[in-house]
Amino acid sequence: MNIDDRSQIRKCTSCQMCGAVCPTGAISIELNPDGFYRPKVDTDKCIDCGMCVRSCYKFDHDIRMADGFEGKSLYSAWARNPQVVESTTSGGVADLMARKLIERGYTCVGVVYDTESNRAVGKEASTAEDVAGFRGSKYIQSYSVEAFRSLVKNCRKEKYAVFGLPCQIYAVDRFLRAKGCREDHVLIDLYCHGCPSLNLWTKYVDEVVEKTGATKVLSVNFRSKIRGWGNFYVVVVVVVDGIPTPVTVVSPRVNDPFYTMFFSDRVLNDSCPDCKLRSTLEYTDIRLGDFWGDKFVDNHKGVSGVTVCGGSGMEVFDSISAEIECERQEFGSFIKYQSYGKDYRCDMSRRDDLLAMLADKDVSLKEVVAAYKRSLPLKARLILRAKNMIKLLPQGVISSVKGFVYKLRNK
Repeated sequence: MNIDDRSQIRKCTSCQMCGAVCPTGAISIELNPDGFYRPKVDTDKCIDCGMCVRSCYKFDHDIRMADGFEGKSLYSAWARNPQVVESTTSGGVADLMARKLIERGYTCVGVVYDTESNRAVGKEASTAEDVAGFRGSKYIQSYSVEAFRSLVKNCRKEKYAVFGLPCQIYAVDRFLRAKGCREDHVLIDLYCHGCPSLNLWTKYVDEVVEKTGATKVLSVNFRSKIRGWGNFYVVVVVVVDGIPTPVTVVSPRVNDPFYTMFFSDRVLNDSCPDCKLRSTLEYTDIRLGDFWGDKFVDNHKGVSGVTVCGGSGMEVFDSISAEIECERQEFGSFIKYQSYGKDYRCDMSRRDDLLAMLADKDVSLKEVVAAYKRSLPLKARLILRAKNMIKLLPQGVISSVKGFVYKLRNK
């Protein structure tokens, strides 16, 4: 029995642990035509040991779903060092945790952006310098099978702290429990909206390069604070021949094609629309996210939402207490502004059409966005237009509008 067995009950999450745990190297990880990572089984090498299936979400009939948040604690938090807050996506808590865990002898696994391949890649870090590349959320799924292979090989003799998406952390948790060493490691995941097709990102960055005439991408910030925390702006820094200094490309205030398609929920991974793992805290020690909602609507620097799920998670959180400002919060002020507990439903035939357009090198991203908008009913188009008009307002006015909307939703 292997990962291709037809007894699967769910779609692939692209977590890639199947490729990491395979003892014969029979499973490689490749992008499929729709732009999602998928396992490929070499049947000549497969020995039907079932290791891949035992860590896989697709086959699990007994996903542990918590009833409420009993035993869990929620905090709002941000780093006291303003440079840490400024250089991270929210409040800088993940960065502080990674550095502290390395001090305590853990090898950290996180995600960096590789400018050579223009993709996110899972990497190990054993020094503070290594951790710097983990800063900033990457709104695409990472190629992480190599980092996970190292964890699989060394989990009995080294301590690991893994930062990943709920689907990745779930698979790592199942593997470590099967090995009897789960308590030796720390697992930290994220409040997740879903992962879009990598064809969306490839088309986006290719068009930036083409428009600027760039010869190299130097850096990417998927959610820059260039216009304050709480906004969604992509910043790409490139080298252009004939220009002595790097060129910075900032996405527009409205109609950014990457985020328009990301939040459309029409081009997410097959497993994302009804993913159970984003709506349970039973496999992680800590879950991190942005503290959206009315409580910090006037904060433009960044606030992390930290959910501590057990004793080992609290020990890690306490270890950075001297470096953060934090306050205990109620889940009601936070969870409804996350994707926790939500399903996304869409017309699958239209999703297939959009994914086919993203895979077509002759179709521009502008054409993909236009096709998506044409498919929307009138009410949805009007709401999207209203949101875009609000984004053009001064930041203080935007915060006031958000605060008003939050109050209406809370009634």
